[in-house]
Amino acid sequence: MDTLSVHHRQLSIIDQGEGTPILFLHPPGLGKSVFYYQKALSSSYRVIFYDMCGHGESEGTEEPVTIESLAEELLHLMDTLSLEKAVICGYSAGGTVAQHFALTYPERTKALILSGGFPHVCTPMLKAEFLAGMKLLKLSPDLLGKILVTSHGIQQEDRNRLWKTVSSTNQRNWYEFYEASYHYSCCERLPEMDYPVLVIYGQFVKHIRRYQRDYETSLKNGKIAIVRNAFHEVPIRQWRAFNQLVDTFMSSNVD
Repeated sequence: MDTLSVHHRQLSIIDQGEGTPILFLHPPGLGKSVFYYQKALSSSYRVIFYDMCGHGESEGTEEPVTIESLAEELLHLMDTLSLEKAVICGYSAGGTVAQHFALTYPERTKALILSGGFPHVCTPMLKAEFLAGMKLLKLSPDLLGKILVTSHGIQQEDRNRLWKTVSSTNQRNWYEFYEASYHYSCCERLPEMDYPVLVIYGQFVKHIRRYQRDYETSLKNGKIAIVRNAFHEVPIRQWRAFNQLVDTFMSSNVD
């Protein structure tokens, strides 16, 4: 694990393996620790995980955190690493940043992978989840952190890793990431995505799988994958299936 100076900010980063680079973007609060099991992909690809602004071990900011600023942070990180193009993989609201980056910088995007992806927050249940998360973050950040850690971590060592990140995260930057994701929409721009896109859903998360139709009707080169007997936390709770889907997609769609 290294700390890298990226556009006047210190970011905590893990960079492993060789080959086509895949950059992983986490949701609010969780940090790169949520992708612990994607390190296994480093046997075939260059995998890069980092804590976004104010998360985990990365330096926070007094400036407002927006989807645009997080996409710019990713661009500066790629420049610092001398990456001309990469596959961008976003989990949950990390996919919001991934989509905005890919739409803003298509020339830097080889492909896009979304786990539990949504182009906007419009279903009642997903809206309620975001609003509850933002409210709880203000009232009791420790409780919200414990809920996130418990829902994601299967083993105690997983929960310990996640809690270390959550408990270190700048609460204001965390909240701003939540709020920016809640208000963001790229629905009308989905047809602009002419690079390969893989969208992965857990079978049982129907309120998020509702967005599957948006991608199916709008993407020129999109694929949908459903992980059986899974909820939202696919990258960590069903990591073998997730990694296999990523590997198959990469092998078939990314040169």
